[in-house]
Amino acid sequence: MNLIVYAVHAVRAEEISTTALVTSSLPPAERYAEVLSSDPGVLAAGVTRFELDVTGRRTAVALYVAGARQQAPYVSDDRRIYANGR
Repeated sequence: MNLIVYAVHAVRAEEISTTALVTSSLPPAERYAEVLSSDPGVLAAGVTRFELDVTGRRTAVALYVAGARQQAPYVSDDRRIYANGR
C-alpha cells in the first residue's frame, strides 16, 4: 500500500512551483490553496496528488485563483499565466 499525499503550490509571477504545504488529506489542502490564492503576489494556488515511492504518480487535483476554484486543475506547460492577461 502506497502513501498518498497532497501538495499545495503557490503560483507567483517569478516562481511557479513553490510548495507551501504537504498533507495526507485532501480537504485541508484545498482549504489552504483557496486561502493562499488570495495572498498578495500569488496568482494562483494548485493542489497536486502524489503517490509516494511510485514514479510518475502525480495528478493535478485543483486550481484556485483569488479564492475561487477553477474548472481546469492545472497550469499549462508553457508556463504562461493567463489570469493576469499575459
